[in-house]
Amino acid sequence: MKRFQLAFLFLIFLPTLASAQLFKESAEPDSNQSVVYIGSYDWGACVEKFVVNVGHQISPQLIRAKDFEISRVLYPKNAGIGVTKGSLSVTDAFCSDSMGRQIPSPSNFITIITDVHPKAEHSNPFVSITLGSFRSYYGYKIENDKLDISVKNIKAFVSKNVSKFKIQTFSCIVPASDEEKENPKYKEENLTISYASYIPNTSDSESQKIPLILWFHGLKEGGSNIYDVLMGVKANALADEQIQSYFKDGVAILAPQSKSSWLESNEKGIGGVRYWTPVDKNAPVDKIKKPLEKFLSKILVTEDKPKKEKIPFAAESFYTEPIKALLDEFIAEHPNIDTKRIYVGGCSAGGYMTMNMLIKYPEVFAAAFPICEYYLDSKITDGQIKELAKKPLWFTYALNDGTVNSQKNSIATIERLKAAGAEKLHVSEFRNVVDKSGLYLLDRSASPKDESYGLPYEYDGHESWIYLFNDQCMDGETKLFSWLSEQKNP
Repeated sequence: MKRFQLAFLFLIFLPTLASAQLFKESAEPDSNQSVVYIGSYDWGACVEKFVVNVGHQISPQLIRAKDFEISRVLYPKNAGIGVTKGSLSVTDAFCSDSMGRQIPSPSNFITIITDVHPKAEHSNPFVSITLGSFRSYYGYKIENDKLDISVKNIKAFVSKNVSKFKIQTFSCIVPASDEEKENPKYKEENLTISYASYIPNTSDSESQKIPLILWFHGLKEGGSNIYDVLMGVKANALADEQIQSYFKDGVAILAPQSKSSWLESNEKGIGGVRYWTPVDKNAPVDKIKKPLEKFLSKILVTEDKPKKEKIPFAAESFYTEPIKALLDEFIAEHPNIDTKRIYVGGCSAGGYMTMNMLIKYPEVFAAAFPICEYYLDSKITDGQIKELAKKPLWFTYALNDGTVNSQKNSIATIERLKAAGAEKLHVSEFRNVVDKSGLYLLDRSASPKDESYGLPYEYDGHESWIYLFNDQCMDGETKLFSWLSEQKNP
């Protein structure tokens, strides 16, 4: 390829990128532009294809996939050059119309198909670097020396499913603790939360009440790119027909994004830095203290006085009240939301936030469905367990989860809920997480004589949310979303 090389880095002039962070339902590239099609898959966002307008007609007989190279380019926000960060694997190329449909005649438009697979290299369009000096998405340079093609300008990113969602922000003042208010140097903290929302097209009047799902993303989807929330774990599938069809008039979706993590607690340490909730500094003491208190209560006569439960250290999320304020405002702006049918769910850190919100506001939610949840069972008090046991709950997890210990989180809490008499409890327990579509194999190059031949791709055991978004969570003959659609507060 014809380009300038310096210290193994390729510097490319910054292209024009109109509406790059607004996913379109469809778009047509102008001359010397491309449209990038992004799909949302079990493993995250993945580039599927490019539709390129080369500015002049090309014969179909001249197009060969192996002649194209697509470089992925990382651009600083305020610089005129970018650095290539790998290339995409091209699997097919052909003449097409402006929307990517193949045609047998010469055309200005060429569609280039790229590799779609959990192991496809450089296929994620979002930048994982957390430094704010870089754009949150990659640019792409498409080259074909034999056809004298070089296109770096992107007209738009297209994702029909993601384009259904409306992107907005919510601002509020974070409540201060009594201790903070006493500090003369204390200043109020302003917080702005980005969120994506979806309202079914069928619900266009206040008289047509619809339920709402409040969805909480995992740890990796926090930050400043709201599209990570929708595509990082295929949460946009909540708005797809397969899941929407369980609800008579559809279900609204509200998916906020944390700037740091839902795990950031109200408790502060040195320098005012907040603790994250997995910390359990009281656990070693409680292992000795609780059995001793139980033993002494049996042998000592004490006055029967009700005791107020002490909330464990760093148990409540810093985002608790801001999210409740966002939920209240969203409901006020959408009077057709049925306040008796508000559901809450989330995965990993979002599973923690699901439990957190249900513990804090049990009267608000008709049901909850935490997945591989990160709420330590040791931080849920006996009183909270008694209240949770009254609520419809559906837990999902994989036994080989190496990120969140299911035994110390979901399983331990489920056993306590059962002991507390929970009658509305469902569980989807999986041994591991594998592809069930038949589309993605563990070893694509395996031959029939290989042991791995035909085996499905296996994901990290933490990613049990894959079963949720593919509507594969069941308890006996009951399916999660069918069950969810039936839950309603008195």
